[in-house]
Amino acid sequence: MFDNITREKVMKTVSRQYPGARRAFIKTLAGAAASLAMGAAALAPAAASAESGEVYPARPIRLIVPFAAGGGTDIQARIIAQELGKVLGQTVVVENKPGAGGSIGASFVAQSKPDGYTLLVGSTGTHAANQFLYSKLPYDPVKDFTPITLLATFDNVVVVPESSKVKTLAELIDTAKKNPGKLDYGVTTVGSSSHLAVEKFKRDAGIDASPVPYNGAGQATTDLLAGRLDFMLDLVGTQIGNIKAGKVRPIATTALQRNAVLPDVPTIAESGYPGFSAVGWVALLGPAGMPQQAVDTLYKAIEKVYAMPDFQATMRARSFDIAAMPPKEFAEFLANERQKWGAVVRESHIKLD
Repeated sequence: MFDNITREKVMKTVSRQYPGARRAFIKTLAGAAASLAMGAAALAPAAASAESGEVYPARPIRLIVPFAAGGGTDIQARIIAQELGKVLGQTVVVENKPGAGGSIGASFVAQSKPDGYTLLVGSTGTHAANQFLYSKLPYDPVKDFTPITLLATFDNVVVVPESSKVKTLAELIDTAKKNPGKLDYGVTTVGSSSHLAVEKFKRDAGIDASPVPYNGAGQATTDLLAGRLDFMLDLVGTQIGNIKAGKVRPIATTALQRNAVLPDVPTIAESGYPGFSAVGWVALLGPAGMPQQAVDTLYKAIEKVYAMPDFQATMRARSFDIAAMPPKEFAEFLANERQKWGAVVRESHIKLD
């Protein structure tokens, strides 16, 4: 379970007031004798399937990441999968199915059997923005999925190559205004939270720059380091290694408060754009129609993982704020996020088809 400081930080990051996640326990009975023993209550990593009587999970679980390997969503998924597998007593395999702003991977899970063995690491894009960015999606973000839990929230950071003469956000904006349309910026994944954030930033700052789309952060970062891009807005967790190594220069972050990993880097809000906030998130979802027992088992297993101090430290080091929510509360969160990001897309006049 999260301490009050962690929970308070998450609520500030999400910028909404949500009830605190509650720890849930279920009791297991190993037999008549065991049921009489004192202290028999424990977190059960398995649930019986209502259809077959099979204990869930009885075989490996596929965790579909709808983005390329090496990006922020992929990194978070692999960290979580390793510990989740230990709690569940089954292997949790991460598979990348990138493309179309996450729509390919999301559609794959939507069409999978709802038995709890094929799950999606969804995102701001797949479940809050894509329906507004594209005229037609191969899935319905509401009807085709079972919400399980929010996994984490994260800040984005504006970075420039180490060789750039730009030292501050004000200098970047000034350069862009003097050279309209001539600055190139990388879009790590079309439709992602970082893409939406940079479009919102351009609109608010009144600048014109040219997007260069990529299918993941890896190649975009390579081009940034080589000086082929003038700037990029990406996850703090993805760029922190390059920042610490001095390969890129961070000039602003996108949350309302400064990032704990980059305390000396000002926010866009305090750099002349009060109220600016663009925070992304990842979440766990399954196909529509999943057994409630499987949903509950997964959520409780996530809670147990998130209570581990070593896991918390690993996520903090990459600037990921863990943020589990019970399934019902998470469904409400998704509805609010769709409303928020839908407004951003409409106001920015972004359309991807």
